[in-house]
Amino acid sequence: MRVYYFTADEFALSNIVNMRVKISLLDDLNDPYEFLGVDLSDKEFRRAFNAGREFAAKTAGVICFSSSWKDPLMWAHYGNKHKGICLGFDVLDEHIEKIEYIPKLMQPDVDMKKEFGGLDESYFRKLFNLKYEGWKYEKEVRVLVPLEEQHPSGFYFTDFKGNMSLKEVILGPRCTVSLDEVKKHLHGYNERLDVFKSRIAFTKYEVVKDKSVAAYAHKA
Repeated sequence: MRVYYFTADEFALSNIVNMRVKISLLDDLNDPYEFLGVDLSDKEFRRAFNAGREFAAKTAGVICFSSSWKDPLMWAHYGNKHKGICLGFDVLDEHIEKIEYIPKLMQPDVDMKKEFGGLDESYFRKLFNLKYEGWKYEKEVRVLVPLEEQHPSGFYFTDFKGNMSLKEVILGPRCTVSLDEVKKHLHGYNERLDVFKSRIAFTKYEVVKDKSVAAYAHKA
């Protein structure tokens, strides 16, 4: 599946050079309801659930993608106000987790005689992929990644190799990075990679390819 990762230009170039992306930790995501899409009004269950959530947050993180690069809101919120870069990856479908957008919190089937209130691994995995329906515009898909070796910076990363294949580099409508500058970062890539500038559309609310700027197709 082709998926898209929005970020600021300096981070995108670093990702390209190092062939890796940062894994997002559960508590660093911008939605405070991440992994909390369940009714926690019962205090006893809330304590048990929070223990399970804390355990899960220490063992896995996520890489958040969108299924489209054309939404202007995504560029505004995640592409540094249209000044950033969007990276298009091919990721095996078996690794993709699709977000389910819901209008209200789930009601859990609780058994307080069991650990974490009786919620098993499959239930916690489901919670990883639940979001309030107000986020639907993101068209989000995710890859769950185990937290293994921590980088000296304190962050966790996952390499492109064996996990995802970079296929597109899309410069935002306000991005000041030139295609020539991007070219300098592509020497380590052995497959075709398309680099192009985008612009806002003239007839609808959408970001589209800027055909007035010559695109670049990297070939090994």
